Amino acid sequence: MGANDGFKIEREIILNLNNKKFLSLNIEYKNLVTNLFKIINNEDGLIQCSKKEGKGLEKKNDLTIKFQNKTVNISVKSGSANSIHQENVNSFIEFLEFKKPLKIEEKNLIYEFHWCDGTLDNSGIVKDRINKKQYKKIHKKKYSLYMKILREYKKDIFYRIFTGTENQPDFTVYVKKSQFFVLDFKDVLKKHLMIKETENNIGILTIQNWNACLQGQDLIGKKHRNDVQFKIKDFQKYIINKSYNTYSSNKSFH
Repeated sequence: MGANDGFKIEREIILNLNNKKFLSLNIEYKNLVTNLFKIINNEDGLIQCSKKEGKGLEKKNDLTIKFQNKTVNISVKSGSANSIHQENVNSFIEFLEFKKPLKIEEKNLIYEFHWCDGTLDNSGIVKDRINKKQYKKIHKKKYSLYMKILREYKKDIFYRIFTGTENQPDFTVYVKKSQFFVLDFKDVLKKHLMIKETENNIGILTIQNWNACLQGQDLIGKKHRNDVQFKIKDFQKYIINKSYNTYSSNKSFH
């Protein structure tokens, strides 16, 4: 989901929920609120919906909804190839080490497959930079070990990139055309831990260099290639199935 699309959908949700009575909502929003709050005791009660973010790496919550003296935080997703987390490679490795110390050779492998220039510190020349897919083909055994290392932190990575620590979301709400899919994190985590892994994924996730700058763009402008980025290739394919509640309407986000 692009940033602009995400903000547009969030604004649409706020517009349809904030300072509205439950009984006045369109059917898709009644269903959404019912699925988030489970029991509706006061259909005449006002709903409050606002954007209440955290800061930096700790921010994973998009919207906060208050109704019937209860507060629910949600993370909103849409589209495919969702980028759901980005951070500096150094802080990511610090996080892994905090959870479980890395051997020096393990840390080096993570750096090597981040830079993909034959170095551990981005000191290679531009012509030695290649994309990760090509670098993996050249260093197949190293790549397998690299992925094995990351998978040892699979559960820790999940919590870091999905929930953070500030205003933690209670649910992910995935929006596709006229449908809301409300996902409890325990179900998403279960899928993440149980999914059949290929050579490239960590559970439901993939990891890449956010901006590889293969032509040296970082040397002539404001771009940099310091960040790792996590994605879910297809939220609907990997997360949503018949066990989740689906709500449809005649209204789409435009």
